[in-house]
Amino acid sequence: MKSRSLALFLVLVVLMGVVASGCLGGGGEEKTSPSETYQESSGETHETSSSPSGGGESGVSTWMTPWDAYNPVQINGQSYYINYIKYTFTVKSSEGERSYEVIKQRGYVKAHIYSDDNGKKDLGEYNLFAYYGKITPLNDPDMNGPLEYLILIKERTKDTDAYFLTPFPDFGAMMSGTTAVIEASYGGNYFYWSNPAAIGKYSELPYTEGDFETIMGGISGSTIQGWMAMVSSAAWSGLEEHDLSKPDEYSFSFMGIGYNYKIEPDGTVSFGGKSFKVSNVEWSWTFGNVKGQGKAKIAPELPIPVETEGTFSQMGGESYYSKLNLEDLKLSKEFEGINVEIEQSTSPGETGTSTETQTETPTSTETPGEGLSDNWQLAWDASKPITINGEEYVVKEVTFDADYHVSGGSHVRMLIRKGYYETKLNGEDVYALYAILNIGGETYNYTVYVEPDYLDEYTSGILWVPAVYDMINGPDWVKIEVTGPSCHYSMDDSGNMEGDYNCGYISDDFQQYNMVWSYPTGFYGGIYGDVLTYVTLTSNGQGYTVEPGDDVSLAGMEFKTYRVTWNGVVQGGLAQANGGTIVAPELPFPVEVTASLTMPGGGAIYVHAKLIDIKLEEAS
Repeated sequence: MKSRSLALFLVLVVLMGVVASGCLGGGGEEKTSPSETYQESSGETHETSSSPSGGGESGVSTWMTPWDAYNPVQINGQSYYINYIKYTFTVKSSEGERSYEVIKQRGYVKAHIYSDDNGKKDLGEYNLFAYYGKITPLNDPDMNGPLEYLILIKERTKDTDAYFLTPFPDFGAMMSGTTAVIEASYGGNYFYWSNPAAIGKYSELPYTEGDFETIMGGISGSTIQGWMAMVSSAAWSGLEEHDLSKPDEYSFSFMGIGYNYKIEPDGTVSFGGKSFKVSNVEWSWTFGNVKGQGKAKIAPELPIPVETEGTFSQMGGESYYSKLNLEDLKLSKEFEGINVEIEQSTSPGETGTSTETQTETPTSTETPGEGLSDNWQLAWDASKPITINGEEYVVKEVTFDADYHVSGGSHVRMLIRKGYYETKLNGEDVYALYAILNIGGETYNYTVYVEPDYLDEYTSGILWVPAVYDMINGPDWVKIEVTGPSCHYSMDDSGNMEGDYNCGYISDDFQQYNMVWSYPTGFYGGIYGDVLTYVTLTSNGQGYTVEPGDDVSLAGMEFKTYRVTWNGVVQGGLAQANGGTIVAPELPFPVEVTASLTMPGGGAIYVHAKLIDIKLEEAS
């Protein structure tokens, strides 16, 4: 049951669009909240603000973007953030009725970051943005006490705020690309994960205590499904932009579901020392032979219902009765230091203003400036001559100084030289593509022979990547040969094999290093590919930061460089990636890549590769 619950948690993250799937920096699309998904599907246009439109002189009062925790609410012309909420929540399904008290808080804390260096290594104290939550069962026979968690991130963004006002744990912050700490306790179990890469210490591997799955397995699958059915219901979309300040009855339709609404203004409520006008809203819905109804007390200035209960259904799925009562909330004009901790000590952090914490960089569609080469966007493709300072050159060989570190393993450094030359094999003209690897004081030579017509399939990418897996598993080869210190292996295109098939495997850790670079998910086609797709070298954008780097000398020439710093999630949003890529605009591959990839509660790998030599020939 615990593994099933965890899997369901992860599925929800993907379904509700909080994290980027398989790419970094947002993939060029703005990620949406559940309510925004309905807005887009229904063909209507809505502003992403939780403030009322009109209000004031017009007397119009509308509810905008429910569950939006990122944008401030507007009260009497002033902006406020919700930094604390408390409510009770009940879910009733075929498995029975369960109820909970939910408390959430956010703000700044000072906390230590740790790495795993054959033990717990203290990297110092940092000012981080915190999401604290406590889910206490009021009536759940399967839940053994409260679930308490604390998530610390480097930067607050729209994605990290996505679940703050919902009953869910803060998944957006948990899998944000800038998550520095996840700490949780439940039923006598404890989990702690500290990720140094989030603060730019890429070579330090995460420190972990406890079992993440044991902690998150406490909440039943039916409860999570009930939460999701309520939060993502199209019933909320039918209320957005509708005037709630006067009595009304109307209808709304979404993907075959018909909603009928009745609105009655009903005085005021007070939270956080502020008074809010509220309206009672009733609705009924029909989907085929399935019917349901619900009601809510809504303050248009707040992005969360004051009260709601009713029957909510996922499309074509089971219906759930849900009830929510907002007990308390606190407002502030800026995010302040807060006093929250579980087992690891923290202290209130330094106060940050809204402009300091909203760190999304503006989307940019600019192209590189005039006179700046675009060779760097060739994405490892050196199959054609490249132009440098007005001259045409052919890339013949590259050498990388590389190192990697896998959780539980040692830090390994190696030198890898790759290139090609013309030769003969069985009397026929061929090209020999080679990778010469010096690692741990030993040398391995990987050679792939291809006919001239198929050379471009390798020089267009996989030959130049500082790894060997894709090269020796490439297309249309005539023969493969691997030689090590005490082994040899060869295979031809007729299937004739000689020697030790495992020659050149080296270790499981080395194979993990290869997989990080492997096409299409690694730095060849995926992560570095995102840099190519979403970054210009003249401005920041799409979650990347670009700044001038140091000049480098290669092939007897000087090159200016640009450093691209990035963070995000990969592998369907389950693994966090942090790092930096240095490019020289004239070269078709990066000058240097530094990266850390890790999964909370799972393994991690640090990889680094620096181009230290390149051989160029003038094109004939």
